[in-house]
Amino acid sequence: MASTQKLDLLAEQRTFVERCARGEFVEVMVDYYHDDVYQIEGDGSRRDTKQAIVEFEVEFLKTVQTFHGIELQNVAVASDDGNGNGVTMAQYSISADLKDGSKFSPDQVQVSTWEDGKIVALRYYYDPSF
Repeated sequence: MASTQKLDLLAEQRTFVERCARGEFVEVMVDYYHDDVYQIEGDGSRRDTKQAIVEFEVEFLKTVQTFHGIELQNVAVASDDGNGNGVTMAQYSISADLKDGSKFSPDQVQVSTWEDGKIVALRYYYDPSF
């Protein structure tokens, strides 16, 4: 990233969630995740590397019957140096019906650590028994 180009992490985090709300889950991961990203779910499970996270998401999406959307409640920035480095948070609810008849409906908080305009770490906080 050129040092003269500024990156607004608040806007990037908001766009990230808005694109997910349109169903662009895998595309967002490809666009925003660093190759060496890691992700920790609300149940404590961890996936390392963009490839592993994308593969998991693709498999999960095969279980979705109907995606109803995402309701974004809050977006915040804990730090942003203007060069793509910092920490953002987003609070939102997801709603989907799964093919097995169950509901996928966590209320969650996503905390993302950014380096050079890419997400290098994600932590999701939610009650896994939703």
